[in-house]
Amino acid sequence: MVRVVVVGGGCAGIAAAVGARKAGAEVILLERQDQLLGIGRIAGSMDVGGRYPLHLEIVEMGAGEVNEALDAVCLPNVENYRKSHYPHHSLPGSEEMTKHSWVYNVLTAEPVLRKLLQKMGVEIRWRSRAVDVAKEGSRVIKVKLANGDWVEGDAFIDATGSAGGQNHCIPDVGGCVMCPWMQCATFGNRVDICGKAGATTVSMHQKDGRPGIKYNGLYLYKGSLSKELQQQLDENHQIFVPFRGVIDWDVDPEWSWGTRGQDGNDGMGHPADPETSWRVAPDVGRFRLLDRGIFAGGAGPSPIPLEKLREIPGFENVVLAAPVGGQNLWSLGYDLVFCEDCLRVPPLDNLFTAGSKAHMVDVQPGINSGYLAGFNAVRAAVGQEPVELPRTTVTGDIIAFTQQFLRDSAQTEYGGPTTFVSAHAGHYLRRLKDVGFFPDNPEKARKRIAEAGLTGFFKQQVI
Repeated sequence: MVRVVVVGGGCAGIAAAVGARKAGAEVILLERQDQLLGIGRIAGSMDVGGRYPLHLEIVEMGAGEVNEALDAVCLPNVENYRKSHYPHHSLPGSEEMTKHSWVYNVLTAEPVLRKLLQKMGVEIRWRSRAVDVAKEGSRVIKVKLANGDWVEGDAFIDATGSAGGQNHCIPDVGGCVMCPWMQCATFGNRVDICGKAGATTVSMHQKDGRPGIKYNGLYLYKGSLSKELQQQLDENHQIFVPFRGVIDWDVDPEWSWGTRGQDGNDGMGHPADPETSWRVAPDVGRFRLLDRGIFAGGAGPSPIPLEKLREIPGFENVVLAAPVGGQNLWSLGYDLVFCEDCLRVPPLDNLFTAGSKAHMVDVQPGINSGYLAGFNAVRAAVGQEPVELPRTTVTGDIIAFTQQFLRDSAQTEYGGPTTFVSAHAGHYLRRLKDVGFFPDNPEKARKRIAEAGLTGFFKQQVI
């Protein structure tokens, strides 16, 4: 029996495991924590902007399992959530970018996805942190766990992402602030498996040249907000709370620089491209609270000490889920790997990657790339050539675009990119509009996938 070993149980790793099982392989998923979904446990928001075409495509290609599981835990009142964008997003095209959006409950998403993998016959090994690899020539033959055990396989997928751990956060962005999602103190630091195997990786850089970038954001326990704010979140799932003039907070220049190009951000906290900047810019004086089940919050403003935060009306008794201590939340953008458009990682013949590790942030790009990585890992394991998806599809295009962006960015004076490629906003959404992929609809996506000969593609078994 062909065995595929997936390292990392975030959205990309989950999809990779499902994809490899659908292709006919035995699958072992190594997860360093005791839960799946990783940073997807704070994500929640789906189908905004360019995420929507990717969602439509993966369903047309016969791989809708992960999206269906997340859709099953969609928060109610989704129409109210969609409408809540518009009073604050008056820029051209903002309605098209947000009208398909929805939010999954981060509390119930992980158990549903765990049951999906169990139903698919994926073996999950919990608290299994991969720390090294062994090779024979250009093939990985096994990975080493932190406890000293080795796990053998015929093909491998590095879906470990690019966040943390404490070995990065402490020296690079101001110290570990006990984020409840990476959980490095308990489960250990993330390890660059592709780098261990001899692949070329590069990290995003801050202005002073230190690797990684700050992920600033505030995540608040929803039940500690005022009853009025809780009710508004229950009804709309998204609200905007004014803070300008109540507390002093300015755009963190490091944050703005590190994420320039995202959401049309020009590096100074102002929207640079009205047609792709649907978010509220960080300096407009509102705090975006997005309901995710037990907690609410999102990127910016941060950092704010708790005593200042409690001066905001409705926040008088607020309790922070993260970051504890009013510092930066975590660091991102480490060990991004160069890969082929089939997601194989050179110079290895049987190592693949997906999701944030391949420089694509967001749940939906992680899902789409994960399925392809899983499928191609099985093909490589049996001696077949991996498949590249054509750039006439958004899934094929974002993979190729991402890798080219990563290579071009590595030539800059900082030696690495300053932002992720995100499907839902910024420079990539601009591309989707320019080439005609966006706006999208089911019929348009169905035709696009059919013309590429990919209808039901992931339903086929390799072995």
